[in-house]
Amino acid sequence: MILRTAGLSLRLLRLGGRPALTSAGLVGAGIAVGTVLLAVAFGAIHGWGAREDRSGWRTEEPVRAAAAPVALLRTTPDIVAGRAMDRVDLAALQPGLAPPPGLPRVPAPGEVWVSPALAALMRQLPADALAERFPAPAGLIGDSGLRGPDELVAITGRTPDELSGTGTPVAAIGAVGPSGIEIYRQLTYVAAALLVFPVASLLGASARLTAARRAERLATMRLLGASAGQVTVAAVTEVTAIATCAAVIGVVGQWLLAPALAAIPLGGGVWFAGDLQPGPGTVAGIVGGVAVLATFAALGGMRQVVVGPLGVVRRQRAGGARLLRLLGVAAALAIFAAVNGMLRASPVAVVGLVFAVGVLAMFGTVSLIGPLVVRLLGTRMTRSARSPAALLAGRRLLDDPKGAFRPLAGLTLAVFVAGFIAPLTAVLSGADAGDDTALRVAAAPGTVTDLDAAVRERLAQRGIAADVVLADVGGDPGLEVTPVLPADRDRVRTALDPLVPDPVRTAGEADLDGSTLVGDLERGAIVVLAGTFLIAATATGTAAAARVLDHRRTLRLLRLAGTPLDVLDAARRAETLRPLLLVGGIALGLGLLCASPFTAATGALQPSGLVVLGTTVVAGIATVAAAAAASRPLLRSVTTAPAHED
Repeated sequence: MILRTAGLSLRLLRLGGRPALTSAGLVGAGIAVGTVLLAVAFGAIHGWGAREDRSGWRTEEPVRAAAAPVALLRTTPDIVAGRAMDRVDLAALQPGLAPPPGLPRVPAPGEVWVSPALAALMRQLPADALAERFPAPAGLIGDSGLRGPDELVAITGRTPDELSGTGTPVAAIGAVGPSGIEIYRQLTYVAAALLVFPVASLLGASARLTAARRAERLATMRLLGASAGQVTVAAVTEVTAIATCAAVIGVVGQWLLAPALAAIPLGGGVWFAGDLQPGPGTVAGIVGGVAVLATFAALGGMRQVVVGPLGVVRRQRAGGARLLRLLGVAAALAIFAAVNGMLRASPVAVVGLVFAVGVLAMFGTVSLIGPLVVRLLGTRMTRSARSPAALLAGRRLLDDPKGAFRPLAGLTLAVFVAGFIAPLTAVLSGADAGDDTALRVAAAPGTVTDLDAAVRERLAQRGIAADVVLADVGGDPGLEVTPVLPADRDRVRTALDPLVPDPVRTAGEADLDGSTLVGDLERGAIVVLAGTFLIAATATGTAAAARVLDHRRTLRLLRLAGTPLDVLDAARRAETLRPLLLVGGIALGLGLLCASPFTAATGALQPSGLVVLGTTVVAGIATVAAAAAASRPLLRSVTTAPAHED
């Protein structure tokens, strides 16, 4: 019986003609786009883990040996051509040591292995700018030992004596210790939270896009004698089939987009495309989760069909948003306050997840308060209407505040994200990268005079013109070397490499990790904001069209009663723009509140913050205008179509 009912539901969908297929296409499009972005978020989390598995063993804080160490390890950050380069020195302490990832064997003392990108750069640059820093390479590091295809890294074999006192004793080669990747992983959790809730809202809204027409069809089945179970199976079958197919399309789309996404530099370099493609288990979880979410969203509107199908046929709608939602808002704000209190006490490995809970709570606040605000606005518009369009808009808002808020949910959440990001961009744009002109050379205590003479002699031998002055380097006496020709900077580094134990860098380059993180945060903010607006555009466009389809009978009757098409179109614009401005303002305030643990809300008034907010407002209004323009032909079509198409 269940299979027969499910088959009947799919048959009704297939035989429903163009309106049914159009509605199914709108549902599928929204779910597919949401699935793509959901897969992108999970792919980024997977990517950080894949990077760490390959390169975490050679971080600056490897896993230290508790008993007898197997090797000594030292990782030194260096610079070439303005790019970060890792120089890894490895000394085996035990025979038969397993080779590092990407190498066929442990490098012998004096032997160096380089990444393909570094090998290419060594061939491209003059030898006295880079290649002379290393012996002739013995081979290339494989992809299994690199963070990404453009990473610059050299692994050099050393004797235990050469690393005595400077190398870290490690328990195993390949063990992953604390690394800078952990910071990025935690930030990705927060970015995923900023995307996951809008995506979930889009999925739920997409599954309910044609709820009115589906409810009418199922109510008719109920009145003809179908049981509550049969009606439920029919509802689940239709939506689950559409959602599952759309989710599979979305995952395939994300896999196809992975090579393009891999070109976005984060964490100091680009990615291997495979890093951003979630594994089979994650893919199955995404598809299953999307299907389940869509199913529950569909079931949420079926209670009225099961309990009172006659009311559905008569088009009697349930009550709108209730003031009880304010209790949920209060609970969400309490959760956010509790999360803020926990942030400082949380370990680094979970701080991103902890704050993500607070972000989700604030998202919940926006979703809870939105329909309530729409209801109150509808009441006011109805009482103060001075035109037929305003009256129609007010009545439609008041009759179905949840349905009226649904097309606005994506844009509202995008405004929330913009409010969160705007003050942060002001902080990032104002970050001081440090001086980037003079190369700083540290000297051992009491040797600065000898080092000064050696540096001058070395530069003169190489024919490099540079100013050398005594300076404070990290609180100790040292030198600052400023090449007359900026292009000679790498030649200076290579020339001085044998004289000093540490790489020669400028003050700005010494904090290259920090400046890289700042740049990555700015890029990440753009990606998140672009993602939320993609969700918003999809949700607004599909929901606007589906709202016309769901109210086609009412719109047709109004048209037959003599209501001009321009009045109906003006009513649609009014029921979208006015609530958007009001709810968007509330969402902006909540976004600024969400950013308060990190920076003051006044940062949004800085130039970079105003750019983000201004872009958001313009893009939001443009999205609403585009959705209205795109659905106008559909409005004309449904108001002039024959009545038997209902």
